[in-house]
Amino acid sequence: MKPKLKLLPLFLVLVFVVSGCLSQKEAAPVLQMDEIEARSYYNIEAELNVDEKTLTAVEEINYYNNDNIEMKELYFHVYPNAFKTKETAPFLFDDFDNAYKRGFESGYAEIISVKKKNTDGEKLLKYFLSGEGDTILKIELDSSLKPYERVKLIIEFALKIPPAGERFGYGDNNFNLGNWYPVAAVYDQKDGWNLDKYYAIGDPFYSDAADYRVAIKTPEEYIVAASGKLVEEIKEENGKIKRVYEGKALRDFAFVANNNFAVIEEEVDGVKVMSYYYKEDKVRGEEALEYGVKSIRLFSQIYGKYPYPVYSVVETEFPSGMEYPALVYISDKYYKPTYSSDPLIITVVHETAHQWFYGIVGNDQVDEAWLDESFAAFSETIFIERTYGKKTGRDYYTRSIENSVEEAMSSQVIDGKVVKSLSEFQNWDDYGPTVYERGAQMLNKLRETLGEDMFLEIVRAYVEKYKFKIATTGDFVKVCEEVSGKDLTEFFKPWISNVQ
Repeated sequence: MKPKLKLLPLFLVLVFVVSGCLSQKEAAPVLQMDEIEARSYYNIEAELNVDEKTLTAVEEINYYNNDNIEMKELYFHVYPNAFKTKETAPFLFDDFDNAYKRGFESGYAEIISVKKKNTDGEKLLKYFLSGEGDTILKIELDSSLKPYERVKLIIEFALKIPPAGERFGYGDNNFNLGNWYPVAAVYDQKDGWNLDKYYAIGDPFYSDAADYRVAIKTPEEYIVAASGKLVEEIKEENGKIKRVYEGKALRDFAFVANNNFAVIEEEVDGVKVMSYYYKEDKVRGEEALEYGVKSIRLFSQIYGKYPYPVYSVVETEFPSGMEYPALVYISDKYYKPTYSSDPLIITVVHETAHQWFYGIVGNDQVDEAWLDESFAAFSETIFIERTYGKKTGRDYYTRSIENSVEEAMSSQVIDGKVVKSLSEFQNWDDYGPTVYERGAQMLNKLRETLGEDMFLEIVRAYVEKYKFKIATTGDFVKVCEEVSGKDLTEFFKPWISNVQ
């Protein structure tokens, strides 16, 4: 996610210098997704009621146990329940009034039933909600799930969507459906089941890559932007339309429905880049497409090929920007003439970089948020350098990264260490400078120490090794040392403690 942008001098200054050809070899393609079979599969049928602000759904999960343990129960995050009360409602940037400018109303998920699907029929299973705000769903299995085997579950649920300008909420014309369905919790060797609450700081999500088929029914006047590729569109006699999307190796599935969308698209390197924008914001909608295309092209060249067939940049009511696989939210305020183009460009670039860091390479965003946010923040500088020249890039880096870190360090708001859990942060004042700017500073120092070509070789190797998997800080450090052939213990000490 992109934090609130500080008011910086225009970094573009009407510069139209395009950088020369890339000096290093083009990155290798990301592994074809059909070569990876060890994933869970979500098949969801959902219907949005725009008048009642509700959604009903049946979710079938073909769950794959990718850990070497027998599982007697499974856990799912039910993030919408965090929106049930003011006390648990997540609101970004410590700004409740902005998130709920229409007044607070509850949002939540009602679990109607949980069943196991067998060859001979369906069987009801026991389930329980727990955790802060009832955001954890525990499902008791009727028999143990052995390692590397599968179980089919069916979860029927209904959502009440809150009037919130957030990941999950509705506005004047839009419905944001991010983190909206029960999603399997991650089991790892470090923590076992990761059952963290929905923190108001950062992006408190952690999920394995999975395959998806999602059918979304809406009134026909609504246009839908979604993770995944549109594979079928069925108009029904009752004035509704059903759209079916499919996606492989996605860490999540989000969509935005709006009855005021215009849509434009452009293909780049076999990827359909789409810009969804309010009809009155045509100029900025075209800019969003331009910089979505440029970002996909550049990051594919230097990090590894973008692996999905579509990428959607979506204007919607949201405080800044938010990444989801193959889809990003961009704040509608950045599309208005009262803003310069800078916030729109930088936010599109930042969220696009997240397709590699969070999307392709997953990480625990609760315990190691720097692993995706720092890379996305530093990618802003790389984009500006390659697009507008080294000097412009250096000026941007100094203002947005170095000055921010220096101010936060000198005032002792942060201690300089980047690996921290969300529970260790006070608010966005220490979270932002730590996981965005301080981490980006570390990556830049690594680039200066090892050289541009070696740094990018390391990043490409890191993406290649952990594509569609989960990486840790220790994994990244190990790749750095393996590729460079250097012991980097002393280098990482100012930023990272007790790397494992």
